[in-house]
Amino acid sequence: MPQNIIFDLSPTQSAFVQSTAHINHLTGPMGEGKTYCAIARMIRHAQRCQLKPLHAAIIRDTHENIKTSTVRSIIEVLGDRAVFKNDYKKLFIRAEYPVECDLFGIDDQASISKLQGPSYGTIWLEEPAPIYEKANAGLPYEVFEMAISRAGRQPGSILNVQITQNPADEEHWTTELIDAPEEYMVAEDGTVITKQTFHIRKGENKYLTSLQRAANQAAFQNNPAKWARYVEGSIATVSKGIVVVPNYGEHFHYSQTILPFYPNLPAVRMWDGYQHPSCVITQYNPHGQLIAHDCIYYPGYGVKELIQDKLKPLLNSPKYRGKNTTWRDIGDPSMRTPDQSTVNMSAAKTLEAMLATRFEPGPTRWDNRIQPLNHALGKTISGGRPLIYISASAYPLHKALKGGWHYKKDNSGNRIGTEAVKNDSDHTGNAFAYGIAILHPYSVREEFQKNKEKADRITRMRRAASYGPGTTGIYAPRGANVRIMQ
Repeated sequence: MPQNIIFDLSPTQSAFVQSTAHINHLTGPMGEGKTYCAIARMIRHAQRCQLKPLHAAIIRDTHENIKTSTVRSIIEVLGDRAVFKNDYKKLFIRAEYPVECDLFGIDDQASISKLQGPSYGTIWLEEPAPIYEKANAGLPYEVFEMAISRAGRQPGSILNVQITQNPADEEHWTTELIDAPEEYMVAEDGTVITKQTFHIRKGENKYLTSLQRAANQAAFQNNPAKWARYVEGSIATVSKGIVVVPNYGEHFHYSQTILPFYPNLPAVRMWDGYQHPSCVITQYNPHGQLIAHDCIYYPGYGVKELIQDKLKPLLNSPKYRGKNTTWRDIGDPSMRTPDQSTVNMSAAKTLEAMLATRFEPGPTRWDNRIQPLNHALGKTISGGRPLIYISASAYPLHKALKGGWHYKKDNSGNRIGTEAVKNDSDHTGNAFAYGIAILHPYSVREEFQKNKEKADRITRMRRAASYGPGTTGIYAPRGANVRIMQ
């Protein structure tokens, strides 16, 4: 029987290896030992399940990348305990509870079918975000979805999907996974799928030499995005066009923590419809701040599917369940348009029927919803706190407001067009804007007229205050006693 394998783990690595969550996500800078502790977790999971062997899959974007990178790391860690066969497509790890692995790349959507047959006890997704952007680099979100469905099929196993990676840019699906709730999904029968994300800090790997760290810095010193991902271990910001709401401040309006949802206080759901429906869940806290708690969207589906597959499970999670609040629903006025198949049904009516609510349409004109949102983002309440505050659990809304929701610009930096680029952030931003326009209406033209009337009123008051003794007759009101100075 092989002797036990001893792994020297940092506190973060140990937490990742010992985690009992079903989805375990590890991010960190280059060279900080992510692959090392992923191997440890796979062996620890075999021990936890007490399977001989545990059936596993190791997946990267291409099999060539597995051979040139992942395989070398496995051999370095395990030595002759790692037995590879069939051009490194099969791996057997010799241990008290052995692991039998399939290793393969998924280069395109058709390759996802490789996951449909085998019954695995664990699946490891390695580096799902590409180092260089190209058509077939990285792993698509569909691989993650399929991995969840297949990673607990081996009899006697416990669902385990493990992801190890350098942080991605803010547009990648793994960035949204970081901010997903720990109760990742609650099934209809109450079964909970859990998720945990772990971040290895720069410098945690005591075995990485100072020269190796300096080499990483030298490699990416002229590329801020790659420096953030591979040296600092942070998410890379993507700058694309002109932001729709410039009053949004990333550090002022966005909380780094998940904010509490209060019981017995009214809440507002804000909607965008059509085939990319989005819903933002908000609530005024006791201090009068409007908190955006969660943001969900469902590209390619309808409002009915969004409510059924995403909203209802979320509302049934401990965060919302039993809070006894009343709901208000505001959204895209086009959601009241009857369905093509029947005039008796629309997205708004579907929403009202499924949620026992009343739908309120927001404004149709672009400026009539963008101006109120931008104005509200510029307002504060007592103590200088922002009127609008975004919980960490509503990350997609944060991503939209800080620049994902944007106008195109030309090479000179000038705005192109009058409406934003159509993407997921556009639907999320619009949903929020419809709600804010009703809760905090504002118009530049009305504000200008109001300010003009106020200025005119002040002018008349000052003029009236100047009337009195010593005033020349030409300015005196009719019937006043006038004394002309000699």
